[in-house]
Amino acid sequence: MGDHRKNQLGDEKGVDAGGRGSHILSGWSVRMRRSDRHGSGSRMVPDPTERWRNERMTRYRPWVCSTDRRRQNVMFRLALLCSLSGLAALATAAVENTKPSLEQALAQLKVPPDWFEAVPVRYDINQPWKDARLEVRRLLSLNRNREAIKLTVLYVRKGDIGDGHEYPMYLYMGGEYAWAVQEYRKQLASQPKGYTHAYLSLAACYRHFGRSADALELLNVALQRLPDPPWRIAQEADLCDARGDLYADMGKLDQAAQQYQRAIALYPTSDQPFGRHLLHRRAAKVQAKLDLLALTAIESGRLRDGTYVGKSLGYVGDVTVTVTIRQGRIADIRLQHEEKIDQNATTIIPQRIIAQQSLKVNGITGATVTYDAILDGALQALKKAGLK
Repeated sequence: MGDHRKNQLGDEKGVDAGGRGSHILSGWSVRMRRSDRHGSGSRMVPDPTERWRNERMTRYRPWVCSTDRRRQNVMFRLALLCSLSGLAALATAAVENTKPSLEQALAQLKVPPDWFEAVPVRYDINQPWKDARLEVRRLLSLNRNREAIKLTVLYVRKGDIGDGHEYPMYLYMGGEYAWAVQEYRKQLASQPKGYTHAYLSLAACYRHFGRSADALELLNVALQRLPDPPWRIAQEADLCDARGDLYADMGKLDQAAQQYQRAIALYPTSDQPFGRHLLHRRAAKVQAKLDLLALTAIESGRLRDGTYVGKSLGYVGDVTVTVTIRQGRIADIRLQHEEKIDQNATTIIPQRIIAQQSLKVNGITGATVTYDAILDGALQALKKAGLK
């Protein structure tokens, strides 16, 4: 034991104030004479005059050992935590680095993909597309994406898919982003007027591949190709909202705020024939994004313990978010909703918020509306808990 800790009566090398080597051996302090340390016949001679000091050290030795062990355990745990944190960061970076670029994804794209033939078709494709499209959506809501995509492709092959706008949309909603990019580009090649949803979806695909600048440029084109009234104002607001998201991604927060403010101002003025009663809620969701820009962090311990509820507008209907705070931290998030095709956002986003103790978490491509609703509802709940 004396070999690996500092001798309490000497320095770290076991040399006492008198310059003599001191060792603890069976409760005795043993000294070597200088002549013995350097000679070939070096020997260790017990010094009875030191026995009282060794007895005192023996008396305190268990306490010293336990203290050293505790200190070593703490240091070991800290080192282990640092190592695990480093490994987690490396793993995250590795995952991000393994995502192919858009160019790579398009170069590797096979249509139909290798999995296509092996996917079963349980639907009677003799049914008209107006009925089949409902089956496609049902499959997507069950995360049976490949079945949904194959069914869509079969209807494309038979030439029964309406005006074709749903083909890339279901590829996008099914997570086949490179394939969706290819089909959206074909659809938008002539820069048709009024295809705002297609522009927004293609921009979301670009964003998925880390191409926010390209997505922003695409939405600039979409602003020049807006539909005629009565849908023009609402779709311009949608584009401003999406542009705000892209500017936020790029760290241009002032420009993001300007786009959000523009969307908030536009929504209530829309003269669309349907859904006008929901326009103020759509504006409120964008206001939540504007509020989040100014939110630096959720400080641990600043939130009041309890259960708080917020509500926002999702893709299908209301998304009610119930947040539980324990010891000043977000401990649990429960959702009540009717979302169907959400890419598991209703499960993944609450998990990310709890894990990161933050509302600034990554979204999921293809589930932007649901993602925004969850964040808005959570923000409302946290404000009731004392978030400022």
